[in-house]
Amino acid sequence: MKVFLVVTLYLATCISFTRSKSLRSSKTDGNLEGLEDTIVPLGDEPADYRAKRSVMRKPTALSEIMGPLSRRHARDLTEFQRSDAVYLRMRGLLSILKMLIGKEPQIEIFHYVNWDKTINIDNLFYTRPTSIFQVRRIIRAARHLGMRVRATGAGHSRSPLYVDEGNVMMDVRDLERHDGPRMQINPKNSVRNYKTLTAMTGVYEYDLNEFMVRNDVTMLSQPLNVNETMGGMVAAATHGSTWSAPTYSGYVRELRLMDSSGRLRKFTIERHPELMKAIICNLGMFGIMYDITIQVYPTLIAKVHNQFVPLGSLIYNNTALRDTVTGNFLTEISWFPFNSVTDAEAEDYKRDGTIPAAWNAKRDSIWLRSINIISEAELGGRPLEPTHFLPTNGSLSGGKEKGLLRGRGAVSVAKRVPIVSYHHLVNAFPVILPPRWGTETSAAFMLNIDNQFIRAAEALQFIVEEAENQIKANGSTPLNALLPRFFENSDCDLCPGNHDITQADDSGRTLVIDFLAPPAQYGFYPTARKFVDHFRNQKVRPHWGKRHDNIPGIIDHIKLVYGDNLDHFQKMRKLADVDPCDMFMNSYLLEIFGRSGTWCA
Repeated sequence: MKVFLVVTLYLATCISFTRSKSLRSSKTDGNLEGLEDTIVPLGDEPADYRAKRSVMRKPTALSEIMGPLSRRHARDLTEFQRSDAVYLRMRGLLSILKMLIGKEPQIEIFHYVNWDKTINIDNLFYTRPTSIFQVRRIIRAARHLGMRVRATGAGHSRSPLYVDEGNVMMDVRDLERHDGPRMQINPKNSVRNYKTLTAMTGVYEYDLNEFMVRNDVTMLSQPLNVNETMGGMVAAATHGSTWSAPTYSGYVRELRLMDSSGRLRKFTIERHPELMKAIICNLGMFGIMYDITIQVYPTLIAKVHNQFVPLGSLIYNNTALRDTVTGNFLTEISWFPFNSVTDAEAEDYKRDGTIPAAWNAKRDSIWLRSINIISEAELGGRPLEPTHFLPTNGSLSGGKEKGLLRGRGAVSVAKRVPIVSYHHLVNAFPVILPPRWGTETSAAFMLNIDNQFIRAAEALQFIVEEAENQIKANGSTPLNALLPRFFENSDCDLCPGNHDITQADDSGRTLVIDFLAPPAQYGFYPTARKFVDHFRNQKVRPHWGKRHDNIPGIIDHIKLVYGDNLDHFQKMRKLADVDPCDMFMNSYLLEIFGRSGTWCA
């Protein structure tokens, strides 16, 4: 309390000398020789947004308050004691932050839980700006205090990409553009012979899709839900399952962000190709993304076909697997373990947990969903339907069903989807909702696909057999759903599917092994570890946004697999001079990438 009073009195004295000034960028801004074209002039802050006052700091006093925040793993405190100590210091810092930032946006101490309740952060500073000027004020205030800032949107990530406890989480979903609409279509021009779409980083995918339909344009791939934000999908290279289309990052042609000096910066694929290799999948390390411009295509009509085929005929036949995946515009394969039990076997299971002697995974059904592009003539006047939200009761693994019968329940609800339907392409991708009962998390790992699909089949069989063995051994399953997906690689440093990570007979595509279960489900994490260990020599790498940080040695493995790409990423980050003080990093990312230099404020 004594320290806080000293600092508060000092700040109050400073306010009278600095009331008409704003927080300025520090000496660490560096120069942008050769990148002057990346600066977007913002000018003075509009009067409606302007901070009422700004202050200077006394480092020796503030360091006593900030100290416990940097000792997150102090050995002399229990977790609860440490969290309480952090909270007490944050209470003192909150008043200082509010004085630095001004009346808007509000900033509060917050307990954060992500969308599927798998990430919990005890105490952080949460703020939700509405303008680029407010973003600038938050960044400069945080930099003034030596704090870190990381953006968030819908909170779909299950990995440690969030800001560390005691620092600033900036929710970007309410941001509005200061120089244009929230979303806009850009016509072809002399540089780009295709249309582009510019959208704010916090725009939800379902709003983006509606906008594309209204404007007769489309994307070629999308994830399994529409509740993600544009910035989140780009920052972590969110994937779909389109054979000849990349992750969301692969569509980016231009991006504006605010760096740690409070400068709005613009980077384009034409003027800054090497920098864009790092920026299009930046994990939030380049700054607070503002708006993003992606390539779009003329609207397309899609025919969706749902089938249920024996697992053994597809997963254990690499030729059939290859022909199925490469023969469709998009292929989604979903397996829900134990789904082929008969009514009589299900009754026996309910009664005493009996696993039928005749059951094996090859007997189960695969839900095979394919999408292909058709012409107006092939449509033949049929109505185009809206997006189908999959009838899974808010969970992809069986809704309210219990135990192993979840698999049977999941297939049952999947069969309620029409066998054939027709859509605008952006409305054809299947959509799930967040789980309504408990939590359901996801582990996902990437492997290169060879032209013969031998590696792909081997990886799928490994997961299937792990689940089958556990079911037969003790009547439990390590996963509720296996969702392999397929996409095209891109020219990108950190994208899990990129042209620099190759294997023998490489197809230039990547397989995603994605499997779901509640995080406490027996065998879930051990299966993820076994998979990574088994395929280490095939350069397996985690999906950045999915659960993987619990796997022993994963950070060293990431460094090994990405190799020179990590060095290029850091070189580009330094060249761009977006964050010399590592304001946009967190403890997990620092373990992988290291520090840029001396921590500064």
